[in-house]
Amino acid sequence: MTLRPYQQQAHDAAIAWMRQSVDRFCIEAATGAGKSHIIAAIAETIHSRTGKRVLCLAPSGELVTQNRAKYLATGNKASTFSASAGAKELRHPVVFGTPLTVKNRISRFGNQFGLIVVDECHGMTPTVRGIIDAMRTANPNIRVCGLTATPYRLGTGYIFREWPGQDGARPRVNGEDKARKPYFA
Repeated sequence: MTLRPYQQQAHDAAIAWMRQSVDRFCIEAATGAGKSHIIAAIAETIHSRTGKRVLCLAPSGELVTQNRAKYLATGNKASTFSASAGAKELRHPVVFGTPLTVKNRISRFGNQFGLIVVDECHGMTPTVRGIIDAMRTANPNIRVCGLTATPYRLGTGYIFREWPGQDGARPRVNGEDKARKPYFA
């Protein structure tokens, strides 16, 4: 699987962020940009470089199946942990699941996971937050990556904690331009 240049940039930025911080972050990619490919590449890189397991959450069985298929295209095996997708197994290091199925068996996930990827993170639910909290309790250094095409919600605004000012200026620290610190959970 070869990523398109913008997908590779998203992947590279995610890996760079995870090297420097345990703070959660969000990738905004337009509908049709290939978020499933980005998820697959990030999961493959994290597992191959760290040996840690990766949990990829999606809100529906259909998205779980789609994301898993893109990961399988990397030549690696992956598990499905989703009642709506028809399987509940944890045998492979990268696991694709739906939140409710994972939450109902969260004790099976332990502390060997190094990354949680949340597809459609603009729809963050108490169930997903509970999964993140439980897994962060087991591993305080777990990384959390969200992906969305819609970072703005009517009534609540941007799903980020920090956003550049009205003039579009980015935050500056000691005279250096600092990237915004996204928040979605």
